[in-house]
Amino acid sequence: MLSIKNHEDSLLFTILASRIGFFIAGLCLAVWAPLVPYVRLNIPMSDATFGLMLLCIGVGSLTCMPLSAVLTSHFSIRRCLFLITLLLLGALFTMATASSLWLLGAALFIFGGSMGVLDVILNIQGLSVENRANRSMMSNFHGMFSVGTIAGSVLMIGLLTLGLSALLSTLASMTLILLLSLFAVRGYLDERTLSGKDSFMWPNAWIVLVGMMCFIVYLAEGVMLDWSALYLIEDKHIATAQAGLGYACFSAMVATGRFIGDGLVQMLGRVRVIVGGGLLAAAGVTLSIVSTHWGISLLGFALCGLGCANVSPVLISSLSKQTYMPTHLAITAATTIGFAGVLAGPAMMGAVAHYSSLSAAFAVLAGLLLVVAAFGHRFK
Repeated sequence: MLSIKNHEDSLLFTILASRIGFFIAGLCLAVWAPLVPYVRLNIPMSDATFGLMLLCIGVGSLTCMPLSAVLTSHFSIRRCLFLITLLLLGALFTMATASSLWLLGAALFIFGGSMGVLDVILNIQGLSVENRANRSMMSNFHGMFSVGTIAGSVLMIGLLTLGLSALLSTLASMTLILLLSLFAVRGYLDERTLSGKDSFMWPNAWIVLVGMMCFIVYLAEGVMLDWSALYLIEDKHIATAQAGLGYACFSAMVATGRFIGDGLVQMLGRVRVIVGGGLLAAAGVTLSIVSTHWGISLLGFALCGLGCANVSPVLISSLSKQTYMPTHLAITAATTIGFAGVLAGPAMMGAVAHYSSLSAAFAVLAGLLLVVAAFGHRFK
């Protein structure tokens, strides 16, 4: 009886640590955004040059994410998560203090690479914990990431508003991240993933499908982040100071949806969540296009966020059901394909907007979300 209780307590702490790990990832990502104007002041550069600097984040992620499976096959998940978090903290400190373009570019590359690897390994940890608990938990884990991004933004903005310098604000945020990591590290899984001759495999068509569907959902997140404010200003004539409400509505509903997502999966099943999510997201984007008032467009963005919220967690969770390749390799492959949507998606939409209009670009997004719904039946 005592051993059963100890096992249950250990599992509960592992679940808590997994939630904290996703929260930490969101915190790390959110620290960067408020730093951007201060970095521009430290290193004078043109908008074009700064755009290339930002590209280093995406290139770093896509370059390093495939290494996740190799790392977890040579080192324990616990060690990987803790050391990658330390590497992230080093990158954040360098970004806050860099005085040259080369140093900033290197720091952004390491930041993006570390975030990408952390994301993959956290999903490996989360899916393993989900299987041990024998219940759906991935939506909740991803919801903690969303909460982390909100908390990190509020923390940095609050510290800067109080008059702390960008460096001191960053150091305070880094201290919180380190303390959380030290608390959670004991709950990270002290085990390695499969190594040997099966440590690398090409994904099959089904795993690529999961990756492409994640690509579309991540593309939607990237489009909302990069284009929603401009779309509201140009097409819906919202005041510039209020244009950020579009992404705020989207991200708030993503976080809300993820915290009710595990219950929805248990009640409705994977297929209905994916199909319904794709349809709701597409309907939300369509509503934002056809509406003539920015308030209705905000409702559309909120519906899009609610629809997108649980699609990618459910898709990642489904990878444990396939037998073609080890789960950790499947997660690495699908997540890497999906993350390309964050990097390439907004640029693709920008090209559509350039040759047509922003409304046309959002219409393309609605069509792609319908594709997600159309393929949802494959996940019975």
